[in-house]
Amino acid sequence: MKRIFLAAAMTLVAQPPPMQQGDGVWSRDAYFGEAQTFDSCTGHQPGNGQYHHHASPTCLRAQLNDNLELVRDTRNGPVYREKPSGWTHSPILGWAFDAFPVYGPYGYSDAANAGSAVRRMRSGFRVRSMTARTTLAEWSRAYLSNVGAELTAAQQGPPITATFPLGRYIEDYEYVAGIGDLDVYNGRFTVTPEYPRGTYAYFVTIDAEGRPAFPYILGRQYYGTLNGGNAQTVPAAAQDATIAGWRTGSQTARVKSAFNPSSAPSATWPFENIAGARISGGVTEATNADVQRVRQTDTDVYVNSNNLASYTMGPWYDALMAGGVFSNWPSRQNFQARITKSPAQATGARTATGLGAVGIFVNGVAMFNMLDGATYSTARSADVGGGLVSPTAVHVSAASFEKGPFAKGALATAFAMFGATLGGAASTASTATWPTDLNGTTVLIRDASGVSHNAPIYFVSPTQVNYRVPEAVAPGFGVVTVSYNGTSYPGNLHVRDAYPSVFMLSAEGQAAGYFSRLRNGAATAEPIDQPVDVNDTVYAVLYGTGLGGLKDVTATIGGLNAEVAYAGPQGTYAGLDQFNLIVPRSVAGKGRVEVVITVAGKVSNHGCPN
Repeated sequence: MKRIFLAAAMTLVAQPPPMQQGDGVWSRDAYFGEAQTFDSCTGHQPGNGQYHHHASPTCLRAQLNDNLELVRDTRNGPVYREKPSGWTHSPILGWAFDAFPVYGPYGYSDAANAGSAVRRMRSGFRVRSMTARTTLAEWSRAYLSNVGAELTAAQQGPPITATFPLGRYIEDYEYVAGIGDLDVYNGRFTVTPEYPRGTYAYFVTIDAEGRPAFPYILGRQYYGTLNGGNAQTVPAAAQDATIAGWRTGSQTARVKSAFNPSSAPSATWPFENIAGARISGGVTEATNADVQRVRQTDTDVYVNSNNLASYTMGPWYDALMAGGVFSNWPSRQNFQARITKSPAQATGARTATGLGAVGIFVNGVAMFNMLDGATYSTARSADVGGGLVSPTAVHVSAASFEKGPFAKGALATAFAMFGATLGGAASTASTATWPTDLNGTTVLIRDASGVSHNAPIYFVSPTQVNYRVPEAVAPGFGVVTVSYNGTSYPGNLHVRDAYPSVFMLSAEGQAAGYFSRLRNGAATAEPIDQPVDVNDTVYAVLYGTGLGGLKDVTATIGGLNAEVAYAGPQGTYAGLDQFNLIVPRSVAGKGRVEVVITVAGKVSNHGCPN
């Protein structure tokens, strides 16, 4: 018998605005304002240390085999991508506090047929086509009190500009029934592997490229009756239970530090503190991760967790914080939640998902929604609350594209953020001696000792500047300011004597360079992205930056020690380094292998010659 599912109708019931600063009408999207502070698992934490996800929890999905494949490991954590085909139905990633399950991005193409093909669930939201923020879409009026479709002057949002682009606020989106698979709450009625007779379920949403897609996890309101959340006590009658998907072992939480991502993750943090760092959160002794205990009664499930994941968390960065390091660390929360076993569709007024946890993932980590706490203030012509969001630049290694640390003399790239204009028309230095003023753009670095240095610049455009960190910059936390056309954009750097980075040819980690073979006294050059015969003496010639003039250099290829025949300047221009490594013959037949260069104890990003 074919099952019949009722469509979820959108109920527009006005509610008070969320507890946010600003006017409370135009709420800033957390993925817009906070993505630069996420680690590779798309998690981060506020000052109170509550590690959480606003969007697809990448590493949890990987742990649960949710249609991801590992591209490569980096100093800053794993890089995953969505499988191109062969999808299976996503597992349950967690539960919202209305007790309905939250699945990953993949479900049955026919919600009533478990035998139908599995595909990516599409969001029903899209960015609005508008030239001014003078109206609100129907869905967003459901959680606002005394706000109509046509806004008063005091309720209107900022003009749509590079600083305030469409997508900055959640009200920049509209819900259109039929363009996706999911309703306005980001869920649907469907059969699933765990609910063969059907259930309402939320789905994490991503786009066709695998990037988080609005509203990411849940909509702005719960579909069901809010009947869970923090539990002050657990009934004495509750019994210990094992729930499918909930990890209740004794894994130790570990964090990788942005102060030195090349070091191994630690079970206590913060560590390797740098002078000038502002620290919030952390743990001083090894702490168990994931769910610590699950108990249940006839009506409810109770979950205790430290709110720490067993996958490696961190590192975290923020261009506007000291050293470009996001200084909030996760901390032990001793979180206790209650989830009813009998979720029900809400009738009448829907409950808004406010700031803070809106659910719990199966590893005990907090589930947040799309808000970051800031709303636009008409009186101030700016957002008020939330994190640091203002026109600036994010600074990365020109080789690895990691956000730090940077070596003295290393090549760096600045990318515009939040509407900054870093330069005029695209311009490139005309000689190997780079100027410190290129087409009106300058880069000034004030180092940890307070001394300012003008950085040589290779390339400028409105959104990008390529420059070199001067060798004379003192190690430590410094301030880097990109200036153009009378406007300055301050950011922050963490500088070390050396921090090696290898240039990459591709997102898969293919190292930039070539193979050089010595045969009969003659040298030949061969592409590094093709297999090479290592029966002869073969050099892997790689390009990088961040050597810092140091000579303490070692290397491995495929986990085997590789002789470093040369490590030093490449010679074309300052800051570009070259590494000539003799390929061990015993790597023959291993296929694609990893190369790691270590300079003064600092491990490079991992390049992979074939």
